[in-house]
Amino acid sequence: MSNWKNVNNWHWTTKNCSKWAKEYLKEKLVDLEAEQDGIVVKTTELTECSGDADLNQRKGKLIPFIDMVIELTWSGVAPDDTQAAGRIRVPELQNLGEDCVFEVSVDDETPAKEPIKVVVRKHLTPLLSEKFKQFGKDMVETHSKDVYIEPSKLGASTPPRPATPNESSGTSASSTFNSGSYYTTSKSTASTKIVNTTTIKDTVELRTSANQIYETLLDPGLVAAWTRSRPDIFKHIGSSFSLFDGNITGTIVELVPNEKIVQTWRLKTWPEGHFSTVTLKFEQTSDYTVVHVIQEGVPVGEEETVRRNWQTYYWNSIKSVFGYELISQKPKIPTKSRKTKPRKKSSNEGGGGGSNYILVVAFVLTAIVLGFAFSSRSSS
Repeated sequence: MSNWKNVNNWHWTTKNCSKWAKEYLKEKLVDLEAEQDGIVVKTTELTECSGDADLNQRKGKLIPFIDMVIELTWSGVAPDDTQAAGRIRVPELQNLGEDCVFEVSVDDETPAKEPIKVVVRKHLTPLLSEKFKQFGKDMVETHSKDVYIEPSKLGASTPPRPATPNESSGTSASSTFNSGSYYTTSKSTASTKIVNTTTIKDTVELRTSANQIYETLLDPGLVAAWTRSRPDIFKHIGSSFSLFDGNITGTIVELVPNEKIVQTWRLKTWPEGHFSTVTLKFEQTSDYTVVHVIQEGVPVGEEETVRRNWQTYYWNSIKSVFGYELISQKPKIPTKSRKTKPRKKSSNEGGGGGSNYILVVAFVLTAIVLGFAFSSRSSS
């Protein structure tokens, strides 16, 4: 008999390991010591350990999700008895514990304390990095039994129910995956509805690396964080995904690490069986990553809904959870209409304007002056 609670470890299960993480990090990170050129430094206390540490399981795969802020105090002494103390802050400790940013500060900083600070930065923080890399592995080893059922304890799976003649004759479907393209065709007794579609394009700039945003969109643990739900997604070409409790579904078509993701994509409310194709291309710059989004096959009339969903539920949520700054796009400046001077009306257009009136007055005044001059000359 199969385990009815979680057949074949299929359902998403999560364990909050935050309390364990605080005790673990306190044990592993305090009293670490490094020495260089007679300068001895060590960590003294874990003063902050906040954020999330969860272990997730889906389809038999264990997925740690770590997003924490860590702060420690340190002390050091130089051969000349100069003493220093300060703090080491890690603003973003994530899953793999790699490429951590360490912010090292010194209390009452003076030039004499600078060599001690250098030893902290160059020799003490690498020891912390090694502990962080082991953190996720130890969390899996310690808590896996709470979210994962050993295959030997699952029992035999329930045999599939045979299809009835009515079920087998209703609708037939076939799926093909070949050379980076995926499509689904279905034949039904009802006539297929033709969907008029369009293409939408967008560009998003995020202050993070291409690798980070690539992983954020595909890693199950990270996706669970920004969707605030239990996603069904894996980094495998040909695998299906489901986000936001099934409101968005599709299939992974093509993956080029840190460069491109291609997937079929549909909203639950779209006509049955209709999928669009989303292409995400990542362009890494020195300070941020540009994400080029092209979505083909969007049903006409759904354009604004799709754009709003991407902005609200993808990019804004990712920014909120992970702190990736969403760089504002420069709005398109509308082209100013060129103002043309009004054309002067000719006399035969009727209703002579002010300019015509001025010309007439000038002509009359000129005639009067010339007439007076002429009469004066005649009288002399």
